[in-house]
Parts: sequence; C-alpha cells; structure tokens
Amino acid sequence: MDQLFGVLCSMCKVLVVVVALLCGIVGDARGADLQEVLGVLTEGPLARLFDSFINPPPRTTGFETLVPQRDIRLHCTKTSEPRFQEVFFGDINVRDKIDFSLPYLRHVKNTNYCLLDWRPYAEFGYQITARQSAPQVANYLFGFLQGISLLYYPLENVSLIGFSMGGQIAGLTGKLLPGRIGTIYALDPAGPLFSHPFDIGPTRRLAGTDAKYVQVIYTSRYTVGFGPLVGTQNFLPNEGYHPQAPCKPKDDGLGELSNALRCSHQHAVKLFTDSLDPANLIVGQKCKIVLKIRVCLFQPKDRLGIYAKRTPGNFYL
Repeated sequence: MDQLFGVLCSMCKVLVVVVALLCGIVGDARGADLQEVLGVLTEGPLARLFDSFINPPPRTTGFETLVPQRDIRLHCTKTSEPRFQEVFFGDINVRDKIDFSLPYLRHVKNTNYCLLDWRPYAEFGYQITARQSAPQVANYLFGFLQGISLLYYPLENVSLIGFSMGGQIAGLTGKLLPGRIGTIYALDPAGPLFSHPFDIGPTRRLAGTDAKYVQVIYTSRYTVGFGPLVGTQNFLPNEGYHPQAPCKPKDDGLGELSNALRCSHQHAVKLFTDSLDPANLIVGQKCKIVLKIRVCLFQPKDRLGIYAKRTPGNFYL
C-alpha cells in the first residue's frame, strides 16, 4: 500500500438527511450564467437545511480567527513505531517521524500513515465548511506535501484517502499539485454544494484528473454523497445510491430515515476498511450503459480498495 495520508473523516459532524428543496427564483438573470445564478440562490437554503440537523448547532462566528498553522494538525506514524507524532510544514525533525526510505510497494505492511485533523474548521455551517474550510485545509496539506516532495519523497508514492468532505479536500489538494499525486481514494465524497443542486465544475470539486489514479466509492449519490461518476475507477454498491443493503430504514420516521442515510454514507468507509485485509475480497463487475440498460456480460471484474488492478470504468457490486 502506498503512503497513506488520511484526509480525515468528513466534517466530524456527519450531515444526516436531505429533503427536497424548492427555491423560488426572483430577479433578472439576463447577462449572467443561469446555472451560476441558480446555484447562488439555492446554495444558502440547502446549506441551512443541512445545518438544521446538526446537534449541537454549528458555529456562526470566529472563522476569521482561525490560523491554519495552529488549527490544522497533522499526525504521522510508521508501522515500525506505531505511535502518532505531530508534524508540520517545515518540521526540521520530520525525518525522525516518517521513514522516507520506504520503497513504493503497494502490497507491503511497512507503510507511513498520516492523519489530518481539521476539526476547528469543521465546526462551522455546511456552506462555510464547503466554500472556505475545505480550500484552506487543502492549501495547508498542499504546503506539507510540497515540502516533503522537494526534500524527501516523490508524490507519486503518496495516497490521499478522504471520506465525505475529506474526499473533496483530497481532490482540491490534488489540483494544487497537478499530475503529481499518485492516488486518491474518495469514500462517498460530499455532494451538496459540489454536485447538487448544481455541479460547480471540475476545477472546484473532486475530478478524475486530481491524481494519477482516482478511486471513488459511491454509497449515497445525490443525497449526502457526490453524484457524477468522476473517478478513474468507480465502485457502486446498489448503483451507488441510498439505501445500502445494511441501511434500510425500519419505518418512515425522520429519525430512522436520517440514521439510514448516515449508515449509507458511512458504508463506503466500511467497505474500504474491510478491503484492507487482502483475504477479504470485495469485487465489482465493470458494466457499460447501452440505451439506458446496464450491460455487464463479458466485462472484467476488479477488487475494491488498495489491491485493485486499477482497471478504468464503473464497477457494480
């Protein structure tokens, strides 16, 4: 397995439900891009809808007081010394905390791991997190990776792993290092304000060009999760949609529905972590869509996770 930089979790407060949103459009949109106008008008209400389900309520003030060098923390370890130590951009002791001599071998256990802790930036409402926090965190991670690449380590040996908003942060980081990051594993990357209500475009959200290889696991498309199939290789249990098999709601109550959606969103993490055991085969079959019909006959199969053969395409589980 490559060097794994876990672009931690999601927002640390999982957003658990999406309902239909109707937004009246008022004003003259002549001379402006209609999609951009619609996005501006719907973005705020959609974000506030998400925030209403967060308990305790998200912070509304204080973002401007955050300092990336203080409020974003990077903790690294290596399997020979399984104790995380904090590292930072320009850390003169970084050689003692990460073993930069490790070869690029995907199937060995002797690997460096870093966890990115950006919780202070995740305490705000969804709109602030998506539009301001995610780019700030990506820029900080870019600085760290740029530093180690200049001194110690080729970036093609680096993997970024991100769940939910972390998947979008991984993509934004990759854009700052175009064509250099080896691998991104995006686990049900965040969708609202990225792919819906409108797709904001590949320059501002996860895209297949953000690394040499991008694997995306979709488990709640167009609800909490991202919608378009953008990876080099996409894995789609239940075609990528909620509810996933273990996550069907028992009744129509709002609490049960929100828990089921949370379960589907997090199912991508379970699939990925389960797949880390080489003996645990989670296999998808490549399919093509012909006249809106899924055709899988004579198509190849591949494993989900780090042991994939990296065959491009959409793989259904």
